[in-house]
Amino acid sequence: MEQLNKILEQCVSAGAEMADVFGVSRRTLVISVRDGQVESIKKADPGGIGIRFFAGGKMAFAHSTDTSEASINSMIPKLSAMAQKTEKDPFAGMPGPVDYPKDLDIYDGRQLDKPVEDKIDYLKKLEQLALKFDPFISKSNGVSYEEIVTTRSLANSRGVRFSYDSTFYRVGISVVASKGEEMFPGEGSMFATIFNDMPKPEEIVAYYASQAVQLVGGTPIEPGDYEIVFTPRSAGSIYWGLNFALNGDNAYKGYSFLADKLGKTVATANFSVIDNALMPRGISTRPVDDEGTPCQKTVLIENGVVRNFLYDYKTAAKAKVSPTGSAYREDYGSTPGINHSNLYIAPGKDKLEDVVASLKKGIIVEQTQGWGLHSVTGQYSAGINGILVENGKKIRPVAGVTLAASADEILMGIGAICDDIKFHWDMTSPSLMIKRMKVGA
Repeated sequence: MEQLNKILEQCVSAGAEMADVFGVSRRTLVISVRDGQVESIKKADPGGIGIRFFAGGKMAFAHSTDTSEASINSMIPKLSAMAQKTEKDPFAGMPGPVDYPKDLDIYDGRQLDKPVEDKIDYLKKLEQLALKFDPFISKSNGVSYEEIVTTRSLANSRGVRFSYDSTFYRVGISVVASKGEEMFPGEGSMFATIFNDMPKPEEIVAYYASQAVQLVGGTPIEPGDYEIVFTPRSAGSIYWGLNFALNGDNAYKGYSFLADKLGKTVATANFSVIDNALMPRGISTRPVDDEGTPCQKTVLIENGVVRNFLYDYKTAAKAKVSPTGSAYREDYGSTPGINHSNLYIAPGKDKLEDVVASLKKGIIVEQTQGWGLHSVTGQYSAGINGILVENGKKIRPVAGVTLAASADEILMGIGAICDDIKFHWDMTSPSLMIKRMKVGA
């Protein structure tokens, strides 16, 4: 923080009316295992700083991995000159100092301290479990482990000062199920901030390997209207589109099918979407955003009604609302933009098995390909793999078909919201049943 303060002083001395200095350092370990052998072990320690320099309502930005005094001394005069050549921004600004939330439990040093050999053994056992999961599992494409320790720091000319550490863990798996000449993959990753929150290896294997086993050999079905159940895996094709549609910058520019829907009903009364940056131990939990605005829990859609969008400081000023603490920088080389934290569709009370048993002519969608819900047009289109259900009975795997509907048909056609949500990703959902969607060849 001392270095950031010194850089700020230099910016002010060079004529900056406002400035901020953002620093990121990361320590990364990635291990890959395949067929019981270590494929790779990679370590990295990237880090650097980014400086925003405001003068005359204009902004210049520069970043560097070289934070030596000589490098900074040469960078700041260039920023001052660059700022004179950019367009004036009437909405330029940055927050002042406030108290930030504490005790969010986003750092896990216990796992970091374990020997690399223990992490390799974990992966070997995970792969063994996957290969033994079912006779149809024919091979492994590998398993992987990743840990990232990140320190994010910010100092701005309005008095904001923060620095915090966080950890991120990822476990990935990829297996293949075979039946005759048919093959189907079961693959994906689960995340955790505290490693002990990661599901047990048996649960990770079951989640992804079962997908491969139950979908191998899928064939098309007759086109028509079907009841559709999106599992938490496939519901991503809905919440990804909602995420972009609920971005305040997209809404302000009219690039969202929800742009003019604030305060209006867009979904059934049991449907809510929440972005909660303060969820203890959450995947994307953080006390403060990358501009210095305190993070918060933001209800975006409440009981079917659009209540809010996600905003950074600049877009909130444009829209004449308060920022939601949603500014995010990919790295020290990025300027702030809007991004979700822990975004999820709120769980309901329905049981998945009861919902499936109620289907007359339906499909349990396990996997989708394609865009899904388009955030601008509000149209849904995707290829799907899943399970055909007739009169409450699972009949056979389905593949080679498409789903199509409008956002209104999906959101106003929700027949059930299940209670099976899991927070192993930064965006998630419970299983959702849509009363009717069009299935095509």
